[in-house]
Amino acid sequence: MGKAVTPHELKLKLVSGAQPLLLDVRRAEDRDKGGEGLPGAQWRDPAQLDTWAEGIPAGSEVTLFCVRGGGVSQSVQAALESRGVTARYIEGGIAAWNEAEGLRVDPDVRLLAEQGVGERGQYHAVQVASIALAVAGAQNAPVDLVLVRRGALLHDLGKVRDTGNLHGVAGGEMGRELGLPEPVIACIEKHVRHGVPEAEAAGYGLPVRDYAFVRVEERIVSYADKLADIMEAGLAESLADARARLPEILAANPALAKDKATEARYVASWGMLEDRG
Repeated sequence: MGKAVTPHELKLKLVSGAQPLLLDVRRAEDRDKGGEGLPGAQWRDPAQLDTWAEGIPAGSEVTLFCVRGGGVSQSVQAALESRGVTARYIEGGIAAWNEAEGLRVDPDVRLLAEQGVGERGQYHAVQVASIALAVAGAQNAPVDLVLVRRGALLHDLGKVRDTGNLHGVAGGEMGRELGLPEPVIACIEKHVRHGVPEAEAAGYGLPVRDYAFVRVEERIVSYADKLADIMEAGLAESLADARARLPEILAANPALAKDKATEARYVASWGMLEDRG
């Protein structure tokens, strides 16, 4: 089990009926400024960890959070693990949880439901959008976050008509029928096989035209979709781990990489989007 859990993973666990002990370990001043945490969470002062940790039996399952899933959560998680407690922290902290909750009630998620996308597809869309926004926020150059959000939430719209390589094209057709903006439609159409150049389109059974990325937002949406696949397959301990090891993970999992050309395009995007310095 990894040390971190994404908001999406925790939401699925809670919906399934599992009830880990939820601990709010924000510093007192951060909690006072930040307001309420997760429903049912108990606040524990991280400065008093040695006092309250004794009351958590070894073998207990604990999920904890601070403001952004940084040093506070990670130090408490490590301390609890050393005492035999199964502890995980929310990646991105309460800020990421609140963002994900906002995504779940986004009008574009309602649109997915209206068009016949099931609950599982909606959860995946929210996961991709959350990851895409995290990647977008780490870029040095300006990124249109509204476009990233909408493109990510709607990227699999076309799966109600086609579940193969044509679902991007089908999603583009649906997007035009629904009056979606063309930049959003481009994100939908180009995410399949990660920006296929015109010369390779026929080989994937796609209508022959250029699906190569023009905007960085298109690249981010498709890249986030693959990171979500990695997370959902349990191939990384956390989103940070998936982002750090994407080339290694794809090389070891050919079915996830799809084919060598697609794998190479993902690895190229990894080099562009992740700050390795």
